[in-house]
Amino acid sequence: MATYTTFKRESLERYLIMFELGELLDYEPITEGIENSNYFLRFDDNDSEFVLTITESLDFSEVAFFNDLLQVLAKSGLPVPQPQLTLDGMSSTIFKGKPTWLFNRLPGSHPNTTTETQCEQIGEALAKLHIGGQSARYERANAYSTTWATAALKQVEGNLAELDRHRLGQVVERYAIEGGALPRGIIHGDLFRDNALFEGDALTGVIDFYHACEDYLIQDIAITLNDWCCDGGEDVASKGQALIRGYESIRILENEEHKALPRFREFAAMRFALTRLLAGRTDSPVKNPREFLDLLTRLQADQET
Repeated sequence: MATYTTFKRESLERYLIMFELGELLDYEPITEGIENSNYFLRFDDNDSEFVLTITESLDFSEVAFFNDLLQVLAKSGLPVPQPQLTLDGMSSTIFKGKPTWLFNRLPGSHPNTTTETQCEQIGEALAKLHIGGQSARYERANAYSTTWATAALKQVEGNLAELDRHRLGQVVERYAIEGGALPRGIIHGDLFRDNALFEGDALTGVIDFYHACEDYLIQDIAITLNDWCCDGGEDVASKGQALIRGYESIRILENEEHKALPRFREFAAMRFALTRLLAGRTDSPVKNPREFLDLLTRLQADQET
């Protein structure tokens, strides 16, 4: 991925004066992710590394939500990045005309493949996030509503095979009527492996909360299951059981949530197929949507049997 916002070193150095972290040694772009511009920063008299996040699609009105949420989750015991305060006590800033944060870099790395222990830990973290999020003072609507899904499908359908278009259309239609009285709250909304950090099997960080919003809690579990508990496009039952076991060690799922999980996994696959189709040019996505189109096909087949 290219970083969308670039700058000269002199511009970055002027921005960093407000943090008084020492002289900038070097910085480098972070290549993971497809939405924001992120850089690693190092300073001459500070042993810590930092992450500069320049958000590309957030509105300034949403900044308070993220500042508050990270503080709330840190208090709940989750290993989340802490915004660095400026000399006048500000946790969020503006760089290149966009909402920007400077975070401490958390230890660990993203797991390429997952273990059952890691799945259990991420399930536990997800439950802590859902409970901790109840204390958040601000709300944020779900950007991936039925209206969004309908419009997104219309935008990309010309680049889809007929069967993919049909399957996505079916799920978009069901998306409008599912959920009902299921528990809702603040969700992460994007807890893929590249948004978690581990040292061995120990969780050291949950990052990238820019999709956090109010939604069904089971939707967050579905999103996470689809990434953490599948190998080669196939479910690994022991990993899925470990994730749910970790989650329910903190928060017990309602019976209706268990029943709804297969459908919400389809909704999650639909959403990420569409977001990948929309990222970049419609005929050349930044990330291949085939992974989620194929997952959706399998999940629908499982429901039909």
